Amino acid sequence: MAFVTGRAVRWVSDEPFPGWVEVLLTDAHGAEWSLFDKPTAFDDEGRLRGNTAYPVDVDVACEVVGRGQLADGTEVLTVSTRLPFGIEAADGRTEFLVDVDQVRDLDQAR
Repeated sequence: MAFVTGRAVRWVSDEPFPGWVEVLLTDAHGAEWSLFDKPTAFDDEGRLRGNTAYPVDVDVACEVVGRGQLADGTEVLTVSTRLPFGIEAADGRTEFLVDVDQVRDLDQAR
């Protein structure tokens, strides 16, 4: 399993239990994608709560499904957030092109 860097920006709701949080993932082109899920999907340390001071950097579990380069030579990875937690963007998207520096493996995750 790998992790892509995201930023929890707000607590969305207390329902359904244990709550709902919004995380922004910035892709290799600078576009921001809103990911919504339970706080435990983004944080196993219990940092994300309704009274947390946002934003908070988080690691989003993903798998690397491709590797390539942008026209300017920047190395990029295609990651899928479908596994292991089924995390998706507001529009249902689960694959994102991200800078290689945004991705860490299990041993390097925060």
